[in-house]
Amino acid sequence: MNEVLQCSPASCTREFNLGTGIFPSWNDKRGIMLCGYEWGGKDGPDGAPQRAPLADAVFSNKVLRYGLDALAWPFDRRILRWFELWGHPLRRDDLGGDFEKCLIQTNWCNTQSARINGSILEKVLDPIQIQNFLDHVRKFQPRLLLLFGATLIKALQAPSVSAKFSDIVGAQTNGLELVQKPFNGRRFRVGFQSFGRCDVVCLPHPSGSRNLSDAYIALFSQEISARISAVKALKGLS
Repeated sequence: MNEVLQCSPASCTREFNLGTGIFPSWNDKRGIMLCGYEWGGKDGPDGAPQRAPLADAVFSNKVLRYGLDALAWPFDRRILRWFELWGHPLRRDDLGGDFEKCLIQTNWCNTQSARINGSILEKVLDPIQIQNFLDHVRKFQPRLLLLFGATLIKALQAPSVSAKFSDIVGAQTNGLELVQKPFNGRRFRVGFQSFGRCDVVCLPHPSGSRNLSDAYIALFSQEISARISAVKALKGLS
């Protein structure tokens, strides 16, 4: 699961469930959207007490909003390592730079629980949760959508999702490709799919995939780095 759901009073209206602030011209349109299943347990991640938001925050530094507990969240820590492995390290000081402001975080579901009971696919394909996901895509129009959890790429192919998603981001230009690379350890499939105005990459869940190795994720650096670089170019960043 991801960290506890909070909403920044400075920039986030209550209809959007975001773990980051909204930064005009950076992540409000055509940025990088990080999307997991749902927010973590009722009392906060790893049993930490829920706290009121303190301020806006970028994904790479949520201490500004949630306090020092944010430094220990496994989901965030692993994604930060992955960006470094992909050649695009994220600054963790204050609000970082312009690239850090290009990332926006949400979840497919607007729910919050310690774990998903029953079928994950059934949950994410609930019409209410499909609408939640599509509302966020429609509002923020991500140029790159990073999905965390294999079930999410399956859900994106469902007829109840795919046509509406394409209406928002453009027709599919490259069909779904599930790639598995040679590796001396557990091998996961990473999904790649492209649409007119959005590239999609689906990765294993950072904190919920057993025997997941950072070294394996690093094997996909070339493909993922190119997509991140495309966002930087769009935003005029080096």
